[in-house]
Amino acid sequence: MNQKATHQVMAMYGSLFDHYLARGFYRMRRNLFTTDEYFDIDKLCMFDIFWLRTKIHELPHPNTHKIWKLNKHFEVHIGPAKFNAEIDELYERYRKHMKFDAHESIQHFMIGEEKFCDFNSGIIEIRDEQKLIAAGYFDMGANSIAGNLNFYDPHYKKYSLGKYLMLRKIDFAQSNQFTYYYTGYLAVDNSKFDYKLFPDANAVEVLIKQENLTWFPYNNIQKEGLIPFAKWANLHKSYPSINF
Repeated sequence: MNQKATHQVMAMYGSLFDHYLARGFYRMRRNLFTTDEYFDIDKLCMFDIFWLRTKIHELPHPNTHKIWKLNKHFEVHIGPAKFNAEIDELYERYRKHMKFDAHESIQHFMIGEEKFCDFNSGIIEIRDEQKLIAAGYFDMGANSIAGNLNFYDPHYKKYSLGKYLMLRKIDFAQSNQFTYYYTGYLAVDNSKFDYKLFPDANAVEVLIKQENLTWFPYNNIQKEGLIPFAKWANLHKSYPSINF
């Protein structure tokens, strides 16, 4: 008789979550993972990736940013993470409009089938009067937050709601005296994730695992300085006509 394997669920809260984030781990559904490479399904090519974080105290208050001002008339609600039909419908509109390979549902991205970790998660909802037009999930540690997923109504594309949600997460982090905002990774030789340097690359650090898991100021290194630690970027230069 086959029985489903049982395992202990780890409470990924507080300083424990900070510990893993600082070592290049990130949430995937209800587990943690890390990687040093990314396969771009559109380009059919492998790329090296490096993990990023933003130093919250080095940023001005986000209400000075033009995108914040553009969206100041919308209502903002922040609370514990939740899932419901209204959020599902918004994500489905977003997914159908996007050209990249998006997850099939919020539950597929955030929950999955098996539970290995519990996270302290929140959601930011942006509303135009009563209409939900954007939402963003994030997880919290003791001194860090990590962005998960931002999505929005395609009809509101001109408002840059994805970046507005990033500004709102920064505002939340500043208000609650968090130190770092982990935004995910950046890919060498691919600009697809460069938006994660927003709103100010001067406040961003990049993790170089080969240098004893050390975080360096991104602007001191740039992508060119990451190439010596990259596997696929060097192969692209040696064999430019081949997709790896």
